[in-house]
Parts: sequence; C-alpha cells; structure tokens
Amino acid sequence: MKKRYFLGLLMTLMLAAGSSTLLTGCVDSDNWPYSPPPGWGANYFYDNRLDGTWQLTQANSAPVTLYDTNYMDFYGGGHGRYYYYSNSRPYSEEMAYFCQKSFSSTTSYQINLQYASGSASTMAYWFTDSNRTLWLQWKTGNGQIITYLYTKISSAPW
Repeated sequence: MKKRYFLGLLMTLMLAAGSSTLLTGCVDSDNWPYSPPPGWGANYFYDNRLDGTWQLTQANSAPVTLYDTNYMDFYGGGHGRYYYYSNSRPYSEEMAYFCQKSFSSTTSYQINLQYASGSASTMAYWFTDSNRTLWLQWKTGNGQIITYLYTKISSAPW
C-alpha cells in the first residue's frame, strides 16, 4: 500500500515538474533592442505620427505592383513589424525603430530601422497630406537618391 501511495505521489510530482517546465518554456524572452544602441544618450524619440500601418505605393515616383509592395506596422515605443513579398510569397519580421533630429536639407527628421534579419536602414522621413502620406528617402552607396512613398492603411493584408 505504501509503495502504491509513493508511486502516485512521485507521478504527481513529476507531472507538476513537467508542467512547470512547459509553462516556463512559453515565457516571452524578448531581448529585442527597442531602444538605440548604447551611447546614444537622449538623442532619439518615437514619433507617434508613425503609429499605424503603412503601405508602399510608389518607389522613385513610379507605382509599385502587388508583389513589389511592402508594409510597415509601427506599434509605438520602438516596436513594429515589416511585411514584404519574396518570390511572390508573403513574409514578415519584427522591426525596431527610433527617430532623431536630422540635419538633412530635405527634412528635420530621420528614422533608424533595425530588422530581425539583422539588416538596418537610416532614412530621412517626412509627412504630407495631413500625416496620411509618409515619405522615406536615403542615398545609396553610389550616391543615387531613393524615395519611397507610403500611404496609411487600416491594416496589413496578412
């Protein structure tokens, strides 16, 4: 009788230990850097005019097609998600961002984007059309100026 009680108690303890291991495995261990790298001090901010979902509608004044478009979803506080197509298949990845004052001749602001894939971008940005149109502009390594036009939409399609 004692052996049966001991085995029942042992099984209950093992089940409890296994459950706690499973539950702690679900804890969000989000180490994503939503803030700028160390050393930036207070020279950054999160522009709440960016909050929401933006769809790429033009690249260098030319309209983009369905599979050439992408979407940026800014949640606020440096959190976001980037949606894009690759070989006509939809993908998305986490995105971090922060804004800074810029000394560009185009605008007073720049945005720094860091993608989960490891790539990063720094671009000048500004708004038109009562903050419903977002312009991003940067210079490539060979000096070419690229300008993207994003339009605010209700949500990303996937």
